[in-house]
Amino acid sequence: MATIAALPFVTSQGGLSRYLVEIQKFPLLTASEEDIYARRWREHGDREAAYRLVTSHLRLAAKIAMKYRRYGLPIADLVSEANLGLMQAVKRFQPERGFRLATYAMWWIKASVQEYVLRSWSLVKMGTTAAQKKLFFNLRRLRSRLSAFEETDLGLDQVNYVANQLKVAPPEVIEMDRRLRGDISLNVPISDEETTEEWQDRLVDSSPDPERQLIDADDYGRREAALSEALEMLSARERAILEARMLADQPKTLDELARQFRVSRERIRQVEQRAFQRLRDAVHARVASSSRPAALSAKMVDIGDRRSSPCSQRPS
Repeated sequence: MATIAALPFVTSQGGLSRYLVEIQKFPLLTASEEDIYARRWREHGDREAAYRLVTSHLRLAAKIAMKYRRYGLPIADLVSEANLGLMQAVKRFQPERGFRLATYAMWWIKASVQEYVLRSWSLVKMGTTAAQKKLFFNLRRLRSRLSAFEETDLGLDQVNYVANQLKVAPPEVIEMDRRLRGDISLNVPISDEETTEEWQDRLVDSSPDPERQLIDADDYGRREAALSEALEMLSARERAILEARMLADQPKTLDELARQFRVSRERIRQVEQRAFQRLRDAVHARVASSSRPAALSAKMVDIGDRRSSPCSQRPS
């Protein structure tokens, strides 16, 4: 098989005209010539015969590639993909079936270019069913037939018309239409009427409002203050063991603390339990006098749940 390096190629958008002129120099083949070259390639692996078959159909490949320029992809890449499809067609062409190479190659060229377009489009999700591919490559043509403006969504009747024509669900038409139209500016006016409202004015702000932020900050401060006051009530050893077992990023085991304090493992467990009970009682007392008890008590409930949950036990 002749390689791409042996074929003319498009170097840039500006080189398209030069490429089209160059491929016109390759002669078209008659049916008998095409049959002879095809058989020479299939039966003897004659690369020169394959080269003749490919170059005589470069105009067909270029013509098909041009139909996909509207997707904004480099024309050089489109032509290269079309030529790859053509070469695949030549490789598999069976002249004894009675078809001309152009008829057979057309489907391989289209498939190659379409796969390239689908791969290149920056879509989060692209369907690969035959119906979805048909929707992708025919939606703009149907939009033009409906005289639908490119910047606006399709109307309900237009969506149903496209869905019926291409045998897909209406939601698929809506989703594909919005993807093909690409991103729109948030500064675009919502309507053509005399209004200053823009699309960004209708965006929902998911961040908390200032009042909620103030309440949350106040609750956080109360929780921290309650916990700090409760910890101050513990002895130095109780606080050290509780912090090592419950508040550290990497809690220590009972054995590690037993060696550190030179006591038994059971003694460390007893101190931990007593310290936690004193801490919880102190926080509950602080909660009882707070104007927002729910947020404070939730802190200790969370700590208690983590202590008792079988799936989140600390290492012992």
